[in-house]
Amino acid sequence: MELIFRGKHLTLGEEFRDYADVKIGRLARYLPLAEHAIVDVRREAKGSSGRFVVQVTVNANGTFLRAEERADEMETALDAVSDVLSRQIKRFKEKKLYRSHRRMNKKALDAEAEGEPDLPRDTEIVSGRVVRRKQFVVKPMTEAEAIEQMELLGHNFFLFRDDDRQELALLYRRRGGDYGLILPESS
Repeated sequence: MELIFRGKHLTLGEEFRDYADVKIGRLARYLPLAEHAIVDVRREAKGSSGRFVVQVTVNANGTFLRAEERADEMETALDAVSDVLSRQIKRFKEKKLYRSHRRMNKKALDAEAEGEPDLPRDTEIVSGRVVRRKQFVVKPMTEAEAIEQMELLGHNFFLFRDDDRQELALLYRRRGGDYGLILPESS
């Protein structure tokens, strides 16, 4: 991860740059998508005894993680920023893992319902692409027949040709156990 240093009204020495490279560089192991981090250092405007403010912004493939801490010494403030960022990275990765796990579980349930084998645990799931196509004859039937057919199949939705309207209709199960019907609007 590349570090970009910016000091406002002060000069950052090589010792601090090396120290920051070690502290922030450790975070790159847990966040390999991080391209660069911006380290801003400034002194609060309270005379020469003002505290140092260290702010670090990490860009991880479009996700920005930012932390800002104050301390009497630059290194101490950088340590605090590093701790805050490590907690943020942990939360970010857990959230990402949780979403991935939810997608895996949903995909496994869908595969089970359709008779497809479960995917291996390390398989990456990419949303938004068609992975299976089905073609079938759409028979004219009433709403009651469509509900019965959907229940027999064990699906949460069912596409049929409405006998009354002579149009395609999509029947789906709502959360409360009732059914919904989606009809195309006639032009």
